[in-house]
Amino acid sequence: MARFPLLPSGGWLIITMLLGMPALASAQDKVNPTAVQVKAFLDRVNAYVEARKDLEKGLTPVSPSDSTNGVEQHTAALADRIRAARRGARQGDLFGDAAPLFKEILARDRRNRGAQDTGAVLEEVPSGSRPVVNGVYPERAVLATVPPLVLANLPPLPDSVEYRFLGLSLILRDRASNLVVDFIPGAIPTSR
Repeated sequence: MARFPLLPSGGWLIITMLLGMPALASAQDKVNPTAVQVKAFLDRVNAYVEARKDLEKGLTPVSPSDSTNGVEQHTAALADRIRAARRGARQGDLFGDAAPLFKEILARDRRNRGAQDTGAVLEEVPSGSRPVVNGVYPERAVLATVPPLVLANLPPLPDSVEYRFLGLSLILRDRASNLVVDFIPGAIPTSR
């Protein structure tokens, strides 16, 4: 190895550090894969919301004073437009490769909850229905809420889309159209 006579004491340390800099810089450039998956999920959800807003244009706006019939007509018309626009939509289109992250969050919550709390959460979950992408959330089914401690660990959604449970699935529900936008089957763990 060539010597550098002009290097002060400790000069080899400086050279070694400089030679190691590209490797160090490339390690810092690496992105957290979980963050990439969550960002991609949120990008897909936001794209859906933007497309839904465009589909809603031209429909008579709903106001709080509208009759139930007017609200139902608006909801049905919007749902029809969304179904037509998303004719080829399939399970996993929005959750994508982030689905395992959601399952892990729900599994961790289940492990940390007592049996009584877990039973209380699952008690209100409609069990007889299976979600279908672009399908209407069952009319008579309870809108089972996702516990606040779970919501705090899930990526925040735009106001028009919400997380719900249906059977053993975590679903994305469009509030305005009452449609299941996407779901993760078997997201709710059944055992500890």
